[in-house]
Order: sequence, then C-alpha cells, then structure tokens
Amino acid sequence: MNDPVLRMLRRLPALTPDESRAARVRARCHATLAREQARLEVPPVGVPRLLEHALAGLSVAYLGAVAREMWRMFKY
Repeated sequence: MNDPVLRMLRRLPALTPDESRAARVRARCHATLAREQARLEVPPVGVPRLLEHALAGLSVAYLGAVAREMWRMFKY
C-alpha cells in the first residue's frame, strides 16, 4: 500500500506495558473480582430480608383493599 498515513504508522515503535504496572493492575482486578464473588455468595439475612417480606405482605394487603373498594364501588 502506498498510503502515507499507514507508512507513518508502520514506523511507530510497538508499545509494551510496564510489567510492574501490569502486575499491579492485574492484582487490583483480581481483588475486586474476589470481593464481588464473596459478596454474591453470602445470602442476605436478618433485618433487610425481614423488611423485604414485610413490604411484600403490605403490598398484597394494599392491593386487596383496593380490589375490595373497587368491587364495592361497582357493585352498586
């Protein structure tokens, strides 16, 4: 090819990452992945789980009350 841009690009030196920097980045990535994996393996327990169930129960009760009121309004 005779493209001048490609010829200039061919003359650029190949970049290689600094080994110590690459090792640090790799270690940080591995640590982050390990923390995320550990977080996903622990099931939620205690108060947050109880609040989740309470909210679901209240939602069902509210929807039941709404349905009952709608039934009462359209019945007459």
